[in-house]
Amino acid sequence: MKKFMPLLLALVMMTFTGGLAAAQVPVPDTIYKWVQSSPRANYYFNMEQLCFAVDEKGFIDQNTLVVAVVKTYDPLQIKDVQDKRQWKMLNMDGYDDLAGAAEYARIDLAKQTVTITETADLDSTGTALETTYPNRICDLKTMSDKSLDRIFFGAVIDYAKQHKEEVIQHTKGKVKPEDLVHKNDTGKKKKNNKK
Repeated sequence: MKKFMPLLLALVMMTFTGGLAAAQVPVPDTIYKWVQSSPRANYYFNMEQLCFAVDEKGFIDQNTLVVAVVKTYDPLQIKDVQDKRQWKMLNMDGYDDLAGAAEYARIDLAKQTVTITETADLDSTGTALETTYPNRICDLKTMSDKSLDRIFFGAVIDYAKQHKEEVIQHTKGKVKPEDLVHKNDTGKKKKNNKK
């Protein structure tokens, strides 16, 4: 996961240049795709880094997506995060410049679950103020249709389905032989139908 952080932080630095007012500047749509805005945050995912997981043998696992997420906060969300940290008596160094958060998530397509593996609070320069590894699991099947997480990760899944070859190309792994056979079988069927 660490290999994705430099590009992610570089993007966040561009996005947040100038402090809170810059949170309204659009994130470059060549890198990040905007999905939704709530009253408290804007939700984006990195299209260039969206990839499949790779197993211990170096093969691509097309049942698991890995996605980098950026959330830009409005002043109310920033205040809420700051207040909660103060109430819990957590370190407040740098939190006067809080601007958003970056997350890494693994999406199990078969189980329809999302595991948030890494979260970093970010200041307006894109510097991580605090990084945690919550391994928090969200079950998309049991969430409300109006849940922001369900809508967001549903959009990531839909995007990955529509751009599967691109997602495979972004993945640093080998395609499993059975996936190649399946792809070839599909191609043969298409050729046979044309005759």
